[in-house]
Amino acid sequence: MAFYEVHNMNLSFLGSFFLQNEPYTLIDYVIIFLGPGAVLFFTFYLLWAGRKKNHKIIQASRDALLEVFSNEFDDLITDQLSSNGGILFPKYKKSQKIPFKDFRAVFALEERHLMLSVIISWFSGKNDFIALEANPKKGKFSTKLQIIPNNEEGQIKKHQDLLFSLEDIHLNVGKFDEFFVIKATSKRAGTYFIGEKALLKQIYSVRNGLIRISINPSENPSVRIYSRINKDLNLAKLHKLFLSLCERINVVAEKKVMK
Repeated sequence: MAFYEVHNMNLSFLGSFFLQNEPYTLIDYVIIFLGPGAVLFFTFYLLWAGRKKNHKIIQASRDALLEVFSNEFDDLITDQLSSNGGILFPKYKKSQKIPFKDFRAVFALEERHLMLSVIISWFSGKNDFIALEANPKKGKFSTKLQIIPNNEEGQIKKHQDLLFSLEDIHLNVGKFDEFFVIKATSKRAGTYFIGEKALLKQIYSVRNGLIRISINPSENPSVRIYSRINKDLNLAKLHKLFLSLCERINVVAEKKVMK
């Protein structure tokens, strides 16, 4: 009986609160609308501030890329700009010999305009990515080559079908073999391509933040370097590695070992 009396008393109190004849005070309205109002404010704020932040990241990256690619490009044009990404296409310098064509820089950024994504990033960290992509300037390259850091478990799982179809490569270079998963269509051709000492040093120099290096003739563009945009990103080193990969393809594409 006591439970029903307390229950009825609570209902009576709630009913009297919502059905009271006295008008609400300003404090009452503040309390009622504070929660929903705060959610709406932050929702609209993120829609504006999140997009603006991502556009700033792309603009800053564009300026930095234009500086390191100053010998290859006169300008970089922004295209397909969205709330969480965009693509840069170049205006090439006509006076320079460039070892690649069909270049583009692709951005995939945090969805900073969405509250849920912002909350998740508080715990998982920020995930902003850039990919440098192009086709070699000359020569047909038939060998597939994948280089992925061992700690990039998501990438390894995502591309497991491709990786299972390729052969393992071990270069007998302790730190390099320990840090990377290296796969190629042909062990002989892959080892020959990547076995150049200077190229190995360049790859290892960008290992922090590197996500994947992909050379795949069945894709367009066929040469791709994926990296995180973070404190470890060094676009000057990434530019040098990108040039070296394209130049290496142009040199060895027609050699018998690559066939």
